Amino acid sequence: MSDKELGKQFAKEAMQSLDVAALSFVVLAQSDQIDDVTITENYTLFPVWNANWTGRAGTIVQDDGQLFRSIHDITNVGQNTKPSATPAMWTRIGNPAEEFPEWIQPLGAHDAYPLGAKVTHNGRRWISTANGNIWQPGVFGWEEVT
Repeated sequence: MSDKELGKQFAKEAMQSLDVAALSFVVLAQSDQIDDVTITENYTLFPVWNANWTGRAGTIVQDDGQLFRSIHDITNVGQNTKPSATPAMWTRIGNPAEEFPEWIQPLGAHDAYPLGAKVTHNGRRWISTANGNIWQPGVFGWEEVT
């Protein structure tokens, strides 16, 4: 095999390794084995939601510059709803460009804030001091960042 052919073979194998690594990352993220901060740092690995999307609970998609995790299996297009418009069907993971995104009242355990989550509320920045935090910043479970 010539040096040129060896170089092409090496490049092909390197690309296959990167594809396998990306796929492994997505699978681990969708099975809650990777934290949300790391997920948002690698947001480009997740598909952009569209009106024809179907998938299992836990699948992560991009929509309107944010990442969302499906709460339910969506087996047909009729069940599919826009993630940014239907918090009852999707959990917002966050915007990778925002270190302190705007706080949103959790609807339940599926979208409660984890320990260490960062938010902005009433013009102030907060970090969650509780796991499964459903409280409003300033009430309980949050420490103000000054």
